[in-house]
Parts: sequence; structure tokens; C-alpha cells
Amino acid sequence: MPARHLFIAALMLFAADTAWAQYSNDSNQGSSSSNAPSSTTPSSTTPSFRTPSPPSEKSNLWGALAFTADGSWATAWTKPSKGEAEGDVAVACAKFGRGECKVVSFSGEYCAALASYAGTTSRRRSRTHWKLSFSAGGASVHEAQNAAMERCNDDSRTRGRCQLRTTVCGDGR
Repeated sequence: MPARHLFIAALMLFAADTAWAQYSNDSNQGSSSSNAPSSTTPSSTTPSFRTPSPPSEKSNLWGALAFTADGSWATAWTKPSKGEAEGDVAVACAKFGRGECKVVSFSGEYCAALASYAGTTSRRRSRTHWKLSFSAGGASVHEAQNAAMERCNDDSRTRGRCQLRTTVCGDGR
């Protein structure tokens, strides 16, 4: 496999290894305000890379996952180009109106999963609502799901109480 293909595959896995966090502080909200987050903070860890398998027909297909910190998501699969997959999910995610959307894309040989946590942390005079979402990728549905749940549950703010939101594979499996 040419070095360029390995580099592209590594970038795709890196992009699929993304976390996004939102939080709001109840003490800053009036009684009639919504629970909409007041600010956003990206959170990320260094991904681990695997050597991709040799190119196949699946490498001509693309999938994408767009998500917000509160766990809202949009997916696309079996798209003929990376740009089309990313564009479709970005538009769908933006329509939710739930804050900034993060987009990850991947070839048909890979899958991505999303795990989320929503919880409350009490401090002395304030109460903070955390909304966290973590994506991760793998060569199979099972690998992607396990990786996303592991990333989410490993974050100390989630206290191991994450929920799997969705899984999508570039080839539609």
C-alpha cells in the first residue's frame, strides 16, 4: 500500500477519535431560561492507529458522523466522496440547532460510534451540567462501539455512566 494511503487512513482514524464537551452553570441561569449550554470546550486525546487493510471496493465509499456535545447526531454512509458525506451530515446536524457540530468522516472500510454522557456536578454554590460526547472508530461495528464507550467512560466527569448513541460504517454495514 502506498505511503499516501496509510497517511490518509491515519488521518481518518484521527478525525474519528474526537470528543466534544458542553457545560452550563445553573447559578447563572434565571428560572425561565432553558438548559442550553452557556459555553463549549473541546476535549481530545491522542488516538491509537492501526495499519489499514489493503484497499478494497469499500475504500471507494465514504461515511460521516456529525454530533453536538449533547449527543445529537447525524450520519451518512455509502457516499461516493468524503465531501458529500461530510456535507450531508453537517447540514443535518446544523438543523438541530443544538450548538456547534463536530464532523468526522471515514472510508467504507471503517466504522465510527458515538457515546454520550449528561450529568450534574454540584459545587459549593453552583451546579454544573455536563454534556459530553465522544466518538471513536474501528474496523468493525463492535470495535467502534467499544472504543467510543471506553473513551467516554474513561473521562472522570462521566463517572462511568455513558450511553452509546449510534454507530455508522462507511459501507453501510
